Amino acid sequence: MGKLLLFLMPALLLISAGCNDSTYPFEQVTEEFTFTYDLPNEGVVDLIVLNCYMNNIRTLLADTAQSSGSHTSSWDLLDSSAIRVPDGLYYIRIILDEDVIETQMYEVYQ
Repeated sequence: MGKLLLFLMPALLLISAGCNDSTYPFEQVTEEFTFTYDLPNEGVVDLIVLNCYMNNIRTLLADTAQSSGSHTSSWDLLDSSAIRVPDGLYYIRIILDEDVIETQMYEVYQ
């Protein structure tokens, strides 16, 4: 039983903290920001914003051909209904040819 509790402890801490509190070193953002990502090869790219429950709240870029190398994009902290997201933890997932190549983490707050 003790081993199971130790295994579940990080998940319990995250659940008890909710989506608004973080002890992890996420980049904090209060307004629209620009981020960079690197593609190892050319292909079709999707950029998706997920909330802390891993629900898709907005697609920033869909089915777009891009070359390999460094790219930039931005997020204005709006969801797919053009409403500012509540404070909390969010992830920007970079998908290349249907494979997740990176997930960037951000803490949004007022």
